[in-house]
Amino acid sequence: MWGIIAVIFTAKVRGIGALHQTQEKMDGEQPMISVIIAARNEQKALERCVLSLINQTYPRLEVIVVNDRSDDSTGEIIARLAGTYSNVKGIEISELPEQWMGKSHALLQGTKQAEGEWLLFTDADILFHPHCIAKAVTYTEQHGLDHLTMIPDFERPHVFSKWYAAFIFMSASSFGQLWRIKDPKSPQSLGVGAFNFVKRDVYEQIGTHAEFSYITTDDAALGKRVKQAGYRQDAIYGTRMIGVWNWYESLKQLIGSVEKSVFSYKNAIITTISCLLTMIYPWIGLFVGPLSARILCAVSLVSVFWLYFIYSRHSGSGFWYGIAHPFVGLFLIIGGLRGAFNAQRSGGMTWRGTTYDRTNLKA
Repeated sequence: MWGIIAVIFTAKVRGIGALHQTQEKMDGEQPMISVIIAARNEQKALERCVLSLINQTYPRLEVIVVNDRSDDSTGEIIARLAGTYSNVKGIEISELPEQWMGKSHALLQGTKQAEGEWLLFTDADILFHPHCIAKAVTYTEQHGLDHLTMIPDFERPHVFSKWYAAFIFMSASSFGQLWRIKDPKSPQSLGVGAFNFVKRDVYEQIGTHAEFSYITTDDAALGKRVKQAGYRQDAIYGTRMIGVWNWYESLKQLIGSVEKSVFSYKNAIITTISCLLTMIYPWIGLFVGPLSARILCAVSLVSVFWLYFIYSRHSGSGFWYGIAHPFVGLFLIIGGLRGAFNAQRSGGMTWRGTTYDRTNLKA
């Protein structure tokens, strides 16, 4: 499996765009853009994110920050920034309706105050290069897009988070066939929470976040619905243009993030078997078993290392991260089983201090 994917990815990876290679062009009147951030207990990261947006070279930009029931100083930071910068707005949320994920609800409230023709949904721990949005606008215009999403750099997070991010987005790039997303006839789609840039009328046509209000992976759900509705979409690398600097700060937080997506024993068992067979066994099988099995395991491991190497050349991640592949598999197994156990015990999935009834919850 890994060998076949490695060959295909090597041949097709150049078909995936990179924003830093785009030459920005600001001809004529540019569209108004509303950047919307959902912030829950983001006192450590939020101000840097907003300031990186304030310093954008793109001229027509507003930043809407939604305080989603924070119990730290996030609200005070938002109020201060809104009082300092005329293009920053703050919104306060004190209650969460039933059948809504907190982030999706906050983002929807942000759109109600937005004046932009384009909406950029992003996270509070993202840093933007000053030319990022100008280049993104140019890219969407040149390619006639309705939705653009980007894979960010992961330079500052904890080393375990770097390994985890590399696995997720290497898999999305190769197994997810990222190069096919731009093809209107292909079923492939993607949405990344760090950068979901969509036309406002398209967002409204797909039903807004209300259509996927109780799905834990709201960013991917947005991308999927845009593609299914027949709109033009692309997913590219945001290397050097956009970065995550305060993702999961510990292994405990990282494992906890897996629980958000794997909160049933069925999914946990599937995740466990898949990780054991494809991510952990090849390392054991390299030394144990018949010669033919050892050779297959060796081919699998070489392919895994090659995939990470090719991905690193385009994404900026570490070329050596393949060595961490089995550890990521272990994190997924622990997170999945722990998530299913905790959800069974409490009757719901807990994320960022809120417990969600898992009856209708989807990942």
